[in-house]
Amino acid sequence: MQRLSCRALLVFLLLLSGCANDGAAYLIDGQRHAVSIVRDNLFWEKQVNLALVITRLPDCQRRHAIQKANPKAHIELWQPGQGTYILKIGQNMYVTETRTCEGFARLDEEPPGGLGAQLGVFGEIKGVFSFVPTQKEES
Repeated sequence: MQRLSCRALLVFLLLLSGCANDGAAYLIDGQRHAVSIVRDNLFWEKQVNLALVITRLPDCQRRHAIQKANPKAHIELWQPGQGTYILKIGQNMYVTETRTCEGFARLDEEPPGGLGAQLGVFGEIKGVFSFVPTQKEES
C-alpha cells in the first residue's frame, strides 16, 4: 500500500510541476508602491491567467483580473500621467491608477493624448518572468 501512495504522490508532483505561478513588479517608489503582473495556470492549459496588482501601501492594494495570454507574451507598461498606468498586451490595453488602486478599465482604443512614456516590458527572460525597464537615451 505504501508503494502505491508513493507512486500517486510522485505522479501528483509531476503534474504540479507543469503549473505556472509567478510574477514581476515595476517598483514606483520602493516595494510599497508598485505595479505588478501575476501569472498562473494549470499544467493542461496552454495559456496563463494574467492579473494586475496595484500597490500603494499602507493606503491601498488591489488585484484586477486581466486576460489569458501566451506565456511568452510581452506586456508593455506605459505612464500617460502621474499615478496613471496603461498595460498593453498585443492589441488589448488596460488603464489603472495608484491613488486609490480602484480605477481599472479596458480601453477600446488608444487615449487621445497617447500612451505616454514607455516604462518597460514584463516578459520571460531566460525562462524567468521579469520586468525590464525601457532604456533611456542619453543626451
